[in-house]
Amino acid sequence: MEQRKAIIRTYISKGMKADAAAKMAGMSKSTYYYKPRPGKPGRKASTHCHTADNRQVPNDFVVEDIRSMLGIEFLENGYHKVTRELQDMGYRIGKKKTYRLMKENRLLLPRQKKGTRDFVRFTQPLPFEPFEKLEMDIKFIYIRGSRKNALLLTILDTFTRIAMGWELQFSMQHTAVEKLFKQVIDTWLTDYRPPFDEDMTVTIRCDNDGRFLAHNLKSFLQQNFIQQEFILPATPQQNAHIESFHSVVEKLVCQKYVFEDIEQARKVFNQFFYTYNNRRTISTLLYLPPVVFLQQWMAGNIGINFRRVKGKIKQQFFFTGQRPKWISALPEDFLIQNACKIDAKSNIFVEPLLI
Repeated sequence: MEQRKAIIRTYISKGMKADAAAKMAGMSKSTYYYKPRPGKPGRKASTHCHTADNRQVPNDFVVEDIRSMLGIEFLENGYHKVTRELQDMGYRIGKKKTYRLMKENRLLLPRQKKGTRDFVRFTQPLPFEPFEKLEMDIKFIYIRGSRKNALLLTILDTFTRIAMGWELQFSMQHTAVEKLFKQVIDTWLTDYRPPFDEDMTVTIRCDNDGRFLAHNLKSFLQQNFIQQEFILPATPQQNAHIESFHSVVEKLVCQKYVFEDIEQARKVFNQFFYTYNNRRTISTLLYLPPVVFLQQWMAGNIGINFRRVKGKIKQQFFFTGQRPKWISALPEDFLIQNACKIDAKSNIFVEPLLI
């Protein structure tokens, strides 16, 4: 900049006009003649504040009025609310000046730290063992007798597809999510993956529902060494396992039953979750139910490998030994021989059978 101005001054001293010299040096005439002023740029801050009756009040008096407002217990207001109160007191003041006065006198509220979230890095979770990657979500279940929706919360293991826990309520708070997690830890994770073992990593994936963002729930999960990650907004495909499970719920339960009350719905879902975990075979799990698949995995009869198919990594299981024969609905002769136990009241199978 200074070199260009020196060139312009040289040509002007030789008789060239300033416009031509500045144009030849690649600078506008106004930039050449501009002289920066010392001090802070812009209009000087006002030292007084006007009132509705055109009186001038020094800023010090305005600050004292602000201090009196904030001195009352339980009235920790920000500059937006203080501005409105000053206007009600007769001051002609805007929020920008109120912010400046409160900032200069250290009267602003401390900035609240926003909760940090760990978003998923991979669209598809690829666990190497059971209970490593979990997913949870909420599905609406319509209760016709009450004429409103209930909320079904489910926690699913993406490796074995086991529905580890569920809860059905009309109102769902973060405390209900924490309570369900305690049941999951006691029922599943304590025996297979102790939550107090730092070497064991359990990750729960969920959407950005407010119940899952609660600080108390986050602290509870951290205390139990469970990592929490969130899917990106408007990307349900990143929570594909639990979304697929809820489509099964819609097909097998919601489209077949009409619930008169929530107690009836809980009885039906209790039977459904038992059948799903212990009886219903899944093709991805080598046509075994989730619980039986877990038993075979722990017995060392199932292996795992990963293959890249069309640019995507696919997870595939295989038997390391002989495949167990599985019968979901036993024929009549097996029932006569007491091959499985039956509950006479509900007429449903209570224990799965491996032949």
